[in-house]
Amino acid sequence: MMNKIRPAFLLLTLVVAGCSGVLTSDQAAKQYYTLMPLAAGAGGPDGAGPELALTVTAVPGLDTDRIQSLGTDARLNYFANARWPDHLPELLASVIKRSLAANGRFAFVEVTDHASPNGWLLELEVQQFYGLQTASGETTSVVVGFEGSLSCDNSRHPVALSASAAVATERLSTVVSAHQRGLDDATRQLLAQIGGACP
Repeated sequence: MMNKIRPAFLLLTLVVAGCSGVLTSDQAAKQYYTLMPLAAGAGGPDGAGPELALTVTAVPGLDTDRIQSLGTDARLNYFANARWPDHLPELLASVIKRSLAANGRFAFVEVTDHASPNGWLLELEVQQFYGLQTASGETTSVVVGFEGSLSCDNSRHPVALSASAAVATERLSTVVSAHQRGLDDATRQLLAQIGGACP
């Protein structure tokens, strides 16, 4: 009887040991970083303006939730275990939408590719949103770039946004902070270009 129990007990022990390896991992947990909208300026419009439809897409390679850097050999690299909370176009659409809504110029801002009959349409493509690495792999700055168009009052206007921010120290928090500063700069450019194209 004992001889029959021992193989069964041994098998059960091996199964439990195998499962415990699946439930634990030596890999570091993913770290999620987000971006914030530009703070609303004092004395802006009262929100009685047009409705604005906003769409944000990304060039190939940037439609990911990974925080990236670009090497000197044109290779996109990833910061280990570092993530945005959503894929980059969705994250930036949310942040830019809130920045534009807080500005007070628009009656309503919505993320959609269809403008209302009398509304405006802002289409943006993310072309740069990554750190720049030296040949030794050190991230020294972040670049942010958008191209697109603004359709308003039966006319279409080009939009081009470009910004950079230095990375003081090689830490992920400072790299993310540089992304934030670059995005803030690009958002200010966007507000200025909207005001110039469609006063």
